[in-house]
Amino acid sequence: MKNLFTSLLIAGLLFTAFTSDSKAQDDCCGIGSIFSSLIQSGIFGGYGVQIYGAEGLNEVTINIEGIEDFGTAMGWRVGANIIQLQHQQLMVGLKFYYQEMREKQDLTGQDMTLAITQFNLGTSFSYIINNSFDIRIFDVLISWTNAELTRTGDGFDDIVFKSPETNTGFTADAGIVYYPFPPYVSLEILGGYSIFSIDKVDLVEGVDNIDKIDDIVDGGGFFAVAVLTVGLPFN
Repeated sequence: MKNLFTSLLIAGLLFTAFTSDSKAQDDCCGIGSIFSSLIQSGIFGGYGVQIYGAEGLNEVTINIEGIEDFGTAMGWRVGANIIQLQHQQLMVGLKFYYQEMREKQDLTGQDMTLAITQFNLGTSFSYIINNSFDIRIFDVLISWTNAELTRTGDGFDDIVFKSPETNTGFTADAGIVYYPFPPYVSLEILGGYSIFSIDKVDLVEGVDNIDKIDDIVDGGGFFAVAVLTVGLPFN
């Protein structure tokens, strides 16, 4: 992750260096131009829906009365824009976020919940229309995913399955950004596609007739999310 972070930061600095105005040559080593291009950092939170494949889980639950196929989770994300640099109407940024998506199904006297958690790190690239709107051309991020399946109910102890290791995947999205209070507050509406999977989950709590579920999440899918960002301008 350290090497990825360094590479993304270098890419942002090179972007600024190669697109700087000629007057930047008056700065010492171009440092003045780099810092004049810093737009803002900021924190954000959002809520959305994620489509995913759950072949392994659905094979296990197919004979449980009242359970429908898993495959649509909803949840939240929180994160930060670490740094953003602007040249004319183009903006490139480095960002990360943590996301937790859940799908819960209720049965008589018991519940079954699949929680999918992710850490995401990557870059964003935007076109600035005016002070009120940006077009998010793309976000591209690497994701690290885990899963937990919990079954709770009356008359028996909780049953919990967890993924023993983190799986790596990718996420890409695009959308539009609206600034109701520029440049401090923005609202993003994004849609995209996530590629991720969970090879298996192991039984870690309770007693069940199986001790693991293979391919519990066999593929990602389309998602949509609304994100509210509070920015900290540098200039």
